[in-house]
Amino acid sequence: MPIQLDASSQPVHRRAARGVYKRFLALSFRVGKRTRSRVLNWFRPWAEWPGHDAHWDNLEAYAQWLPKHVRWKPDSLNGLIDVFPTRSTIAAQFKEKGIFEDDCDGLAYFSAQNLPLFVEDPAKIYIVTLILDPYSFARDALLYAAHVITVFQHEGVWRVISNATLYPDRYDSFARAVQDNPYTVSHPVLWAEVRDKDLNRIASDSDLGKLEAKL
Repeated sequence: MPIQLDASSQPVHRRAARGVYKRFLALSFRVGKRTRSRVLNWFRPWAEWPGHDAHWDNLEAYAQWLPKHVRWKPDSLNGLIDVFPTRSTIAAQFKEKGIFEDDCDGLAYFSAQNLPLFVEDPAKIYIVTLILDPYSFARDALLYAAHVITVFQHEGVWRVISNATLYPDRYDSFARAVQDNPYTVSHPVLWAEVRDKDLNRIASDSDLGKLEAKL
């Protein structure tokens, strides 16, 4: 069974539009996002990490805590000039509001900071930016076709956190986790970029099998 779904069949002009969409977003995500994040975060409130007093005995306890303390907040420009937060800007939100609000990449970064408490190898915690086939969404494609998830190895299997949800599913490979998790399972992945938990870029590719081989 193929790991990756084929892009949906479309007329020529829609395929061309999809290609432009993918290339534009990929360029936006790859070029300057980390630098842009550093600059813009200087203008945000800072506090000492973590900004809350929660402690978790295991991954499942963290998963139960997460939906009550982080909240997805959509970016008005659908990520075109989006930034990653820092540990300090996240802590400032917890200090001020008792909750962390951000869009998908901020929530993915937040979980990536906490997962070293539970995993055997922190090097296998990945922040994965996805561009999905916009024509596979029935509505609001520009809101949902670009997404960021946290993919990590735990107890020998791959798990996925999307926004405030740890999916119960377990996967035997990174590529399967990226394509088969509940968010993306019905949506072809056009492109994916992988960063480590510290936002260092590792690799990107349109083929998930090739991407996994680069990790």
